[in-house]
Amino acid sequence: MFLKKFSKIAVTIALAGSLVACSGAHKDAAAKVGGVEIPMADFYKSYAARVNQLTSMYGEGVLKNKEDGKKTTEELLREQAITDLTTTEALKQDAEKSKITVSDGEVNKRLDEIKAQLGGEEAFNKFLKENGLPKEYVAENMKNQMLVGKYTQEKLKELEPTEEEVKKQYEDNKDSYYKAKASHILVDDLKQANILRKKILKGEDFAKLAKENSKDTGSAQNGGSLGEFTSGQMVEAFDKEIAKMKVGDISEPIKTQFGYHIIKLEDKKPLEFDAVKDQIKAQLQQEKFKDYIDKVKKHAKIKIYVNTSKEVQLPEEYKNFGKVVKEDQAKEANAKSEAANNNAKKENAKANAKKENAKAENKKETK
Repeated sequence: MFLKKFSKIAVTIALAGSLVACSGAHKDAAAKVGGVEIPMADFYKSYAARVNQLTSMYGEGVLKNKEDGKKTTEELLREQAITDLTTTEALKQDAEKSKITVSDGEVNKRLDEIKAQLGGEEAFNKFLKENGLPKEYVAENMKNQMLVGKYTQEKLKELEPTEEEVKKQYEDNKDSYYKAKASHILVDDLKQANILRKKILKGEDFAKLAKENSKDTGSAQNGGSLGEFTSGQMVEAFDKEIAKMKVGDISEPIKTQFGYHIIKLEDKKPLEFDAVKDQIKAQLQQEKFKDYIDKVKKHAKIKIYVNTSKEVQLPEEYKNFGKVVKEDQAKEANAKSEAANNNAKKENAKANAKKENAKAENKKETK
């Protein structure tokens, strides 16, 4: 359960992510990037879409969850929204300097592919309606995503590490590249972890304690065994601890997002250079790219005006932006809307009839 996991943004097929701001002066700006102001409207749309997509899957209660133990989900969504907006704008400006562009034709081709995947134009329009996404927003957002994607590919090519750099990284960090076999006990409480570790060090059976105490039920039934794995497969803190350990060691309690781990290292062998060179190359490339992006953002002199730590009151026109409407809800809403329209027609008809009657009465009185 603690293999590396990559979180998926809860925004449908990434169509409701960030929207790059248009240049020009705005009184109500959410941020400023390289002289370009990002309007609050763009922030409201991005934030509302994230909130509505997430709550459609997990309910309103998910917004108050403290994902990192300190910040609520809704605060993290606000941070994510403004960070995506400002970062995208900074990259867009750097892409322009590098003459990296995306044409409308490329965007339309990609949209046509999505339409085909969904079953055609009608199905695509229905999908957008059900997800509260205007066509114009989707097209603009798709263009931004494609531009960032093309920009990323170009920069990664430029930042590809040399064979010498890869070899040096391997030689300097040999202990970090391994194949290991280990067991662990996972608990929520640090005090409990320390008590269990003392019992193990005094000679109590690790496998028995794992079966009785580990909340990782998958490995607990096997005495805490995780089987064989290689460096980079586990979460970072776990991975780094294994790199430092020797066969037979019992680790101090290691904290990860899953809880506290007590690790027993049963076997560890170094991986040869050829087995990890591609992994190292990708790692160095990503590190170089991150450093490059950090420099781009610093050069852009990003100023954020939104206080993401405080609750944001969405204006009425943005509350349903990106809101998922299930088919049965849509039918019910359409039925209500149709009924309301019919009632309005009836009332108008009655009002017109009264007017006609009044006119007829006036004619009689005149005669």
